[in-house]
Amino acid sequence: MAETAQNLVEEINLPQNNEVNNTNDIPTTPDVTADGKNVKQIKCQRCPSTILVPGIATLVTHEFLLPDPEMKERSLNEPQMALDDSHKKYWCVDNMYAFENVGFSKTVDGVKYLICADCEIGPIGWHDLNTKLSYVSVCKISYC
Repeated sequence: MAETAQNLVEEINLPQNNEVNNTNDIPTTPDVTADGKNVKQIKCQRCPSTILVPGIATLVTHEFLLPDPEMKERSLNEPQMALDDSHKKYWCVDNMYAFENVGFSKTVDGVKYLICADCEIGPIGWHDLNTKLSYVSVCKISYC
């Protein structure tokens, strides 16, 4: 049975900072290996599609606000939303070809947003064109 990403985040108490964390700071749990890799298969929350197979992604803390698909264009006077700790945790992938079922958007402000290639829900993460790293939000996926 798939468990939600939120449950995994609550079980893993990672250090909180504004930068990508060092994998040496990640505790070993049944869901994360000693080097911070995913133990379980990462799946789409809406459909049964596999996003990543085990051992591909590294759990990191990074501050990045994914756009809400329900929200229309933000007013310039509206304050930026604060990120809670669960929205700062991402599975980092260093090879964009490691994904099983992910689509990439057109470039927007130096990033490409990630969506499930089957049901097109998203964004579930983003791809940074400068670093060539991809990040999948732990709040937008499930595990199997």
